[in-house]
Amino acid sequence: MNIFSRKEKSKTGRREARYAGSWYESDPKKLESELRGYLAGVSGAEDRSSEAEKHSGKPLYAIIAPHAGYIYSGATAGFAYELAERFSPKRVFLLRPSHYVGFQGVALTTDAAFETPLGELQLDREVIEELGQYPMFEVSREVHEREHSLELQLSFIKQALGNVKLVPLVIGQLPDIADVRLVGQVIRRYLREDDLVVVSSDFTHYGPRYDYMPFESDIATEKVRELDFEAMECLKNSDLEAFLQFHNRTKCTICGFFPCAVLLSMLPSTSKGELLKYATSRDVTKEDGVNSVSYLAVSFTDTESSGGWKSEQPIDKEDLLSENDKIGLLKLARSTVENFVKEGRSPNLRDSSIDVTDGLKRQLGVFVTLFKKKQNPKVIVDPLKKSIHDEYDLRGCIGYIWPIKPLVDAVLDNSVGACSKDYRFIPVREHELADLKYEISVLTPLKRVESEKDIVIGKHGIVLYVKGRQSVFLPHVPVEFGWSLEETLSQLSLKAGVGAQDWRDGAKFDVFESIMFEESESS
Repeated sequence: MNIFSRKEKSKTGRREARYAGSWYESDPKKLESELRGYLAGVSGAEDRSSEAEKHSGKPLYAIIAPHAGYIYSGATAGFAYELAERFSPKRVFLLRPSHYVGFQGVALTTDAAFETPLGELQLDREVIEELGQYPMFEVSREVHEREHSLELQLSFIKQALGNVKLVPLVIGQLPDIADVRLVGQVIRRYLREDDLVVVSSDFTHYGPRYDYMPFESDIATEKVRELDFEAMECLKNSDLEAFLQFHNRTKCTICGFFPCAVLLSMLPSTSKGELLKYATSRDVTKEDGVNSVSYLAVSFTDTESSGGWKSEQPIDKEDLLSENDKIGLLKLARSTVENFVKEGRSPNLRDSSIDVTDGLKRQLGVFVTLFKKKQNPKVIVDPLKKSIHDEYDLRGCIGYIWPIKPLVDAVLDNSVGACSKDYRFIPVREHELADLKYEISVLTPLKRVESEKDIVIGKHGIVLYVKGRQSVFLPHVPVEFGWSLEETLSQLSLKAGVGAQDWRDGAKFDVFESIMFEESESS
């Protein structure tokens, strides 16, 4: 069953509070009293004055809060929301897992508001609709209607933060680190200084009820705690790769694992995670059973700056790569293609001899293009106008628009893609290798423009988003064909699979610049 639909258009729906009266109190006065108790209980549990001083002047980027029934996890969640309350965010991006429907990507809703016993929370429809233009973001109201990891946060948000706008996102499976980073970068571009990210997640689910018993003892309380704190160490250091490796090694049962991973992909390098409270279901029930669920309240602040989420600083493309970096990437592309075509395997960096500089470790978008020598090349009258395209035909081109991997890894991936996965061509064969030339285009991060009037042909690469589809041209494409701006956008629309003039109907545009370099005749 396809749970996603581009046809869901209603923007006036209200998601009902379906778990009120079972997972938490449905009576508004009783619920408000209970929530106040959880928030006030933080102060009663320990001296929080030192906490307030420690966070003074530092932005709060995000919190992680549990989502079990309030009698189990409400006291722990109170620690996260008591801290968030002091920062008075204006908008909340709520990331949580799906417990009832399996899918890949991110599920959006068509609702305009979510109900709680304490009143409605309005959704930021403008941002939600823009998110729906990107790959991996799709509409499924059904996922949001059923999800308790969403609802158990709503009353806390309403009580502690008031009438904030909400951007609710259900995060499904993200099988590759590139998917995690892509989702994180898309969300990141909409975050403002007064926004808060709330991740809804319980941690280790241990016991036969959850089919997870990696330890020999009946309840292994200390082992569960060690597992949770190993995960917390990754969160503390905002280390996405370590968090993914931890998951692969332990098969951990953190139900909000992917929302946590997406958060890590968004956080600034100067951020720091801090454990505010740790508890398990056994602490509440006082039972000696064999099942246990862990609850963590975690905050993410900054170690240096005094502002919140900020817009990405523009990048000067001239400072991105040295000449040696360019030479190294071209050598890497050639050796990768030749090894793949001859041996049928994807090589790695250990197979190359290039110097991996800091510039090559940076996450940037990149395209790898292959050209094959023409049988009857065009006669060049003016040597100053000679280019690789005069004597060569296109043989394959694949790339990442978004900076989802370090540049060296992205070139490895797209070199293999260019020679074997471009649907316009059959895979490159061994006898063609000697006739190939290589071109690489390294991209600056995408930037949203207000309208097509802000696009400069020849300077900007263009990503078009229209009617749930997208397409891209590198900066040199319209120049080579001699297209005007309108002709370029019409061609982009056709490439996206819609009508040539559909770009005029509410399309959005991202632009980027590129550093394009190719092999010389002596390479």
